[in-house]
Amino acid sequence: MAGQRPRIPVSIITGFLGAGKTTLLNHLLRQRQDVPNVVIENEFGSVGIDGALVRQYSNEVYEVSNGCICCSLDDELFDILAELAREEEAPGHLFIEATGIADSGSLAATFLRPDIRKRFELRPVICVVDSTNITEQLSSTQEAGQQIASADVLVLNKTGLATTEALQAAAQAVKRANPLARIIQSADGRISATELDLPRVRPEVPFVLPKAKPALPKVPVHTATVASSHTFDRPFDLSKIKHVLSVSLMLYAKQIFRVKGIVQSHDGQWHLLQSTGKQVEITPLAPGAGAGPSTIVVIGQGVKEEAVARLLRQGLA
Repeated sequence: MAGQRPRIPVSIITGFLGAGKTTLLNHLLRQRQDVPNVVIENEFGSVGIDGALVRQYSNEVYEVSNGCICCSLDDELFDILAELAREEEAPGHLFIEATGIADSGSLAATFLRPDIRKRFELRPVICVVDSTNITEQLSSTQEAGQQIASADVLVLNKTGLATTEALQAAAQAVKRANPLARIIQSADGRISATELDLPRVRPEVPFVLPKAKPALPKVPVHTATVASSHTFDRPFDLSKIKHVLSVSLMLYAKQIFRVKGIVQSHDGQWHLLQSTGKQVEITPLAPGAGAGPSTIVVIGQGVKEEAVARLLRQGLA
């Protein structure tokens, strides 16, 4: 039709907690700096961490941090999509990084609605998989399997940290969970941005919402998973906080799923602090990346907020 505006391409990036979604997103954004990128960053917690890490490579970042985006489909997400659809200069690409416990199938189904499809085109759904932890995650959590089953592209990430046997087991496990998806191996979340332009594996089939009685409320599958956000005005002793978290992740592996934060050390330098499985990593950020108080978000089940706060205070300088 003459004068019809082109649809905005949409890429959903999903994956369980700590798989490396933000790292992969940053690599993709760097490859697409010639087009105006917009990011919807969904974090499970009241204080967003990942949004600050992707701003330097995108034109605009929307943060949905008051809960999982798959539970907000009628609220914040639709408001953001409506705003983007009205803009005179439409984004060149929309990226959505879903929280690590999101039901990506329901999220992707949003873009198959006739009213949404008029302005947005869903591209391959990318699921980032931690090759060192995925076999355990598939046996212990429902969300990891749902995310893999809903994806068109599976990025088997952190291959350099896995043994040959573990990597083979991980590849077999994700292949069983989703035999239709393309599988890409990556050591550090680097994949080609050309993946964003390939056709979806199953354009119309995988995201059919189950029929439900209208009177029944939607109940998220992760109701027991909670996030607590903690801010600190004092700087951290990096060795102390790494030790405290490493011990806690070993002792409470079934309760604490993920720790992520931006913290300031005693020398004024800002650092990204994050856990993957039982491992804790602390890496320096570029100058100007941090501001305000240090912030740490802890995600888990049966985690008491005050107990976590006491634990984190042990790492202060």
